[in-house]
Amino acid sequence: MFRLIAAVDRKLGIAKQGFQPWYIPEDEQYFTDKTKTHGGNVLVGNTTYKTFGGKPLEGRQNYVLTRDKSPIEGSIVVNDLKHFYEEFEHIDVWVIGGANVFAQVMEDGKADELYLTQIEADFGCNQFFPQLEQNYQMSEQSELHEQNGFIYRYVIYKKVS
Repeated sequence: MFRLIAAVDRKLGIAKQGFQPWYIPEDEQYFTDKTKTHGGNVLVGNTTYKTFGGKPLEGRQNYVLTRDKSPIEGSIVVNDLKHFYEEFEHIDVWVIGGANVFAQVMEDGKADELYLTQIEADFGCNQFFPQLEQNYQMSEQSELHEQNGFIYRYVIYKKVS
C-alpha cells in the first residue's frame, strides 16, 4: 500500500522556495509517528531528501528517487519508479515528497491513502500537492488543533475503488 503524507495550506501548498514555510512541532511528531508505522519505509525525491540535510530519516528505511545512480549513504537509490512499484507491490510505503513525486505516484494510480495536515492559511507557496480528484474520499478528520498560531487538522483520504 502506498500512503502519501504531507502538510498543506489552503491552496494545497507544500513548500516555498524549497522549504516548508511553517513550524508546527505537533505535526512534525505526527509525521514521524505515522512514517514509522506500517513497516517504516519512506520514498522521497532527491531534492526533498537534500532539505533533510542529505541524511536518512531515523528509524525508517529511506528510498530516494533520483536520476543519479550514485549511492546515498544510509538510503537505497531508486532510479525507476515503475520498477519500485512492482518490487513494493505488497509492502507498505510512505511517500513523503516532494511535489513531483506526489504527482507521479497519484498520476500512476498508486496512491491508496492520503494523510494530509490541512493548515488554515495561505503561505504563498510555489510547490503544491496535486489536486484531489473524485478518486479520493475523506475517511477520517480530526478536530481543529492550534499550535504556534497555526490552526490545522489531520485528514485521511482513501482511494475510491
